[in-house]
Amino acid sequence: NPDPKPCERGPSRAVSLGSLTDLLNTFSDFIQDRTAYYLDSNITQPLTMSHQLSFAELVGPKLVTFFVSHFWGTPFRHFVATLSHHAKSFAGDFGGNA
Repeated sequence: NPDPKPCERGPSRAVSLGSLTDLLNTFSDFIQDRTAYYLDSNITQPLTMSHQLSFAELVGPKLVTFFVSHFWGTPFRHFVATLSHHAKSFAGDFGGNA
């Protein structure tokens, strides 16, 4: 996101699967099989600190089709793989925008 800025909390301030996949791919050597607890304190907080924004605001907030609540203790790569599987299973129903 070339121009990160604050936005209102709510359904249009979500993180897309693409942004989560990019985060995993960019930092995979550090994340390995670690959880969101590691990711938060070691990657997302340092990335967002200087901007004083949420991660969603930093990468560009999106309005998504599905909201997902998740346990932070699951390995992050498993979480992203599960979301990818879910998106592929619904892609035809939502024109590829799951």
